[in-house]
Amino acid sequence: MLGLLSGGAGLVLLGGCARNRLEPLPSPWRPGTQLDAMVPRLEPYLDVTNAHTGERVALRFADRGGRHDRRAMRRLDWVFRDWRQNQSPEIDPRLYWALAAIGGAARQQGGSGQVTLLSGFRTPRTNSMLRAEGSGVASGSYHLRRRAADIRVDGLEMEQVAAYAEWLGVGGVGRYPRSSFTHIDSGPIRTWSG
Repeated sequence: MLGLLSGGAGLVLLGGCARNRLEPLPSPWRPGTQLDAMVPRLEPYLDVTNAHTGERVALRFADRGGRHDRRAMRRLDWVFRDWRQNQSPEIDPRLYWALAAIGGAARQQGGSGQVTLLSGFRTPRTNSMLRAEGSGVASGSYHLRRRAADIRVDGLEMEQVAAYAEWLGVGGVGRYPRSSFTHIDSGPIRTWSG
């Protein structure tokens, strides 16, 4: 499969984060998946831009031993927030590790590996609004559980992102060719096209 390259680290200062009281996240680790086998070798680096707010953060979110940097994780959580409601709960770290692997694969292929985030966390209010607009949003979406991201990755086509996420065993992988984005989540392993 695709190899991974390391990236530089730049930090962006972001505003305060409103936190939700939500159910605890499951363990981010699933022994036996490619992603979990790769974590000790992955460069824990992400370069993410929120497509709606224009906010960008490029940073290392863990050390080489896999210990998370809480400050960096909060910065990522802020970019992944429900920007409509300005709510920023803790996002499942498994998503960040999966995106680091995918971004590294894109850099290996000559792209920047920058992730464009189309949708991260959603509050029930935002999810209901999007459903009412007929956006094809699921009522039980993993976006509500802090465990999903709709993304584009510079340097990889949508199908490449989806195929790599499937190989990693991240969880759910959805292909949206008309809008040219990939959905990944840390729920049960499954695939679909929208």
